[in-house]
Amino acid sequence: MIDKFKGFFLVLLVVLLSAVFALQFGGGQAEGCAAGGTTYLARVYDQTLSKGDFEAAYSVANFGRLPEETQRSMRLPQLVLDGLIDRTLLAREARKVGFEVGQDEVMSRFVNDGIILLSLGVGAPPMLPQGEIPVSFTDKEGAFNKDLAERYIQNGLRRSVGEFAAAQVDEYLAAQMRELVASSVNVSEAEVWDDYVRENDNAKIKYVRFSPAYYSKQKPETTEAALAAWKADNEDRLTAEYETNKHRYTNLEKQVRARHILIKAGSQASAEQKEEAQKRAEALQKRAAKGEDFAGLASKHSDDQITANKGGDIGFLRKGTMPESFDEALFSTEVGAISEVVETPYGFHVITVLAIREGDVPIDEAKHELAEGLYRADWLEARARKAAASTLASWQQSKDDDAVAQTLATAAKQHGSESALTPSLEETVDFGRSDSPVPGISTPALLDVVFAVPEGEAFPAAPVKLGAEWVIFRLIDRQRPDQEAFTEAVQGSTREVLQTLKKKETVDLYIQQLRAQATADKALRVHALPTEDDRS
Repeated sequence: MIDKFKGFFLVLLVVLLSAVFALQFGGGQAEGCAAGGTTYLARVYDQTLSKGDFEAAYSVANFGRLPEETQRSMRLPQLVLDGLIDRTLLAREARKVGFEVGQDEVMSRFVNDGIILLSLGVGAPPMLPQGEIPVSFTDKEGAFNKDLAERYIQNGLRRSVGEFAAAQVDEYLAAQMRELVASSVNVSEAEVWDDYVRENDNAKIKYVRFSPAYYSKQKPETTEAALAAWKADNEDRLTAEYETNKHRYTNLEKQVRARHILIKAGSQASAEQKEEAQKRAEALQKRAAKGEDFAGLASKHSDDQITANKGGDIGFLRKGTMPESFDEALFSTEVGAISEVVETPYGFHVITVLAIREGDVPIDEAKHELAEGLYRADWLEARARKAAASTLASWQQSKDDDAVAQTLATAAKQHGSESALTPSLEETVDFGRSDSPVPGISTPALLDVVFAVPEGEAFPAAPVKLGAEWVIFRLIDRQRPDQEAFTEAVQGSTREVLQTLKKKETVDLYIQQLRAQATADKALRVHALPTEDDRS
């Protein structure tokens, strides 16, 4: 009885396809009940996509029930509109190659199987509703209810029956085109084995990171001869650096380069603490004024930890960069002179001016300044690399993790401070060839070295450079792919998963090419997405 009723309703819907269009909407391109009338959101060749089309798809997916912030953060409106555009492009290609789908066919699937097709844009997360969306139009007794189906189309989706069927025809044509494109995908035996290896080749390491920034408190003993030799060896690199930073050295307003000593006494300091800080600053000012090395005083006594290790050097500053009282002293002090003690919200400062510049900085002077920075960066990197190589050598010899950890702890105490950059012995969890075992840094180079360690060995031949850091490690566990476990059943499941992924990649690429061609043909025009208010 239920099947007969479904069949009757199917015939009725198919008949309505033409009647509804002709009597209510004036032809096949008219809009249904959607807001916006003839306003369209996108035009794809000769076909328009209206607000009504968008709202119907949005309703099928039930996205409107999610919190507005979730809809925005997941880019759901964009994914729906992209899905409509992709569907239209695919359906157009399907018709070109001779695919045909009738409205009675799609309505039969809708009535008999309770299925609506929905396309979302390329890159939509797989957990979102897309593809075949199940719907149910049965009453409490489980019998098919024609009125529920009609209300869903006309009220829930705000579409006429004809518009709904026409949209589903495009969805089915798009699905057939996806299947055609995907049918060209083959997965070779080598690809299956490689994928199995990626999933079943695991390792676990203990490692130490050495960051150049950790050694920034140390100052290289730079002589003019050493800097000149470095410049000669790095001429092309220095020229490229200058071209990148040329804007920093041309058409400049007045800038002053200085060193300073800070004795902290912030807003929370008591009157007694401020008085004590001022006395300390005044004593240091007198020592500097008498000719004592300012850089040495700053390195030893300044509370500005960022600049103290550079002898208090704060670089070139424009007026307005520092507090007003600091600026007044900075821009009124002559080159080589020592300022009086200056109070700012940070405490008490003593300043000496190193240089003043304005307008265009001579190229040689600019390059010299850049060379100093690059030379220091190279020195710090070499310092990190040397520490990594030395630690690796002792680790390879002793094979004692505890001894390495103790050596690193002792070195940290000698260094004088603990931080997130302090080299320490860490351990990863088990990881595969596509994982990121070391947090915070890109690890492909490390993975290559770890999985290339010959069987029976545990250490790399040399420290591994990852970005600006150097990493050493000991392999503490390695699970290699088992050829015997690579049974036919495993091969079959691996092939199935790989083929599914590869098909999706192929179809996505094909859609992107269709979009690119439509853009080149100037046949793709996209208007602004509807807002939440438009959809409410």
